[in-house]
Amino acid sequence: MTTAIIDCRFCIDTNMPAGRDEDMGELFERCPVCTQPCPRCDGIAVYPANYNTPFELAADLAVLRLAPVFCMGCTGVVALAPLAAWEDLP
Repeated sequence: MTTAIIDCRFCIDTNMPAGRDEDMGELFERCPVCTQPCPRCDGIAVYPANYNTPFELAADLAVLRLAPVFCMGCTGVVALAPLAAWEDLP
């Protein structure tokens, strides 16, 4: 059995740091050197480091009245959408 070792200077396991967001915390993105960009989001999606499942992220953001918008191709977060308050609904 052979294994391919990728020595990339930009990432760790095809993920590279993408900064920090006020609501989602530390973020990672797919390495553009080691991987192909997602054809649906063109590689703009980010992956919050502090969450193990999308449900955990959605639950924490709901408290802040925000909802994550996931890419259908790579399941990364492409945007945060504001949630309307009950008082604001028609």
